[in-house]
Amino acid sequence: MSLTYTVNNFLDSLEYRIDLDRLGERAYFTEIYSTISETLSALERFKEEMEFYGFPNPFYPLKGLKGSEPSFRNRAQHKKLTYKRNTYALFAHKLALEHLADSLLLENKRVYRGREALTHLSEDLTFCRNEEGVYRLDLLRSIPFSGDYMIKLSNFTPQERKNYRKILKITDREKGGLSSVSIYMRRNAGRMKKNLSLREYRSFVKNKGEIESFRVHRKKGGLIKNKYIRKILAIAYAPLGVDTFLFDLAMFYLKKGKYERERYAGIFPTLPGDPPEDKLGMYEEMVSLKGQLEDGLQRLGKTEKSLLVGSVAYYEHTGEMEETLRYFGVDEEELRRKIEEFKSFGILGERDLSPRTQEFLEYLQR
Repeated sequence: MSLTYTVNNFLDSLEYRIDLDRLGERAYFTEIYSTISETLSALERFKEEMEFYGFPNPFYPLKGLKGSEPSFRNRAQHKKLTYKRNTYALFAHKLALEHLADSLLLENKRVYRGREALTHLSEDLTFCRNEEGVYRLDLLRSIPFSGDYMIKLSNFTPQERKNYRKILKITDREKGGLSSVSIYMRRNAGRMKKNLSLREYRSFVKNKGEIESFRVHRKKGGLIKNKYIRKILAIAYAPLGVDTFLFDLAMFYLKKGKYERERYAGIFPTLPGDPPEDKLGMYEEMVSLKGQLEDGLQRLGKTEKSLLVGSVAYYEHTGEMEETLRYFGVDEEELRRKIEEFKSFGILGERDLSPRTQEFLEYLQR
């Protein structure tokens, strides 16, 4: 039995009938998460085996062979398509697990959320939904688990296909460019290498006489760097609409701190830690305001929970208290207290800074 047949036969069998209402039950949640996780492990093993046998580039052995039999080329094409299908299925399973993980909260004397909560699933803790998470379990109905995203796409309504193209454009709009420069300098003791950001490099070129050679590093284009993930996300969100995709993208930046965004990509794998420009639509200003508040707090030497800062930014932009409390799961009294506190710091609203605060900020900027 060939590997291509084994992989495709396995992918054809992947059909989950997930009862979204029952995901609020510990036993059912654990069963679904374990099943998807085990399947992901199998898909990763298939990927490694196919890479070992050259499935990503099966035409290479035929290079230069004129008049090679069509059957050889057809077989090579089948290998490449099988590898791609398995890769789409693999990322579809990863995306589903991220949504499930971020929806999880366990509590007793302590509270465990997301990834941390997964390690305590077997313990006698209260099973809840994580109001601080960024997830959308409805996506489990539209994620192409079998890797056949083209079949999903062919069954879309005209509006869903339009949504698919728009989401794909949003996630692939960013152009690639220069990211950093490695320079090599001659020293008395020998040759020295130094990695610099573009900003550092521009200030360093004043000493370019010391530079022997340099190497430019380019970043990949696209808001979501991985092409497989871009298509999986577009397929999964197309039935829910572009606005839903933008809302979840904005919530990711509003609820998660930069460190968490960079360390755990969550439901948007390969997404950059810094918010994109001109891609968040109506949510652009509130995400920008959150960044300004965080910068202001940093200048003052203060720290605050990212979700709380995001809720302040959301409320200040929308003026919708009930909506803010529902989306962020924060306490109204605490939210109002933080708003007044941020205003007293001079980082929110039009209130003038006190002379003492202004003097302190100027001191920090020296």
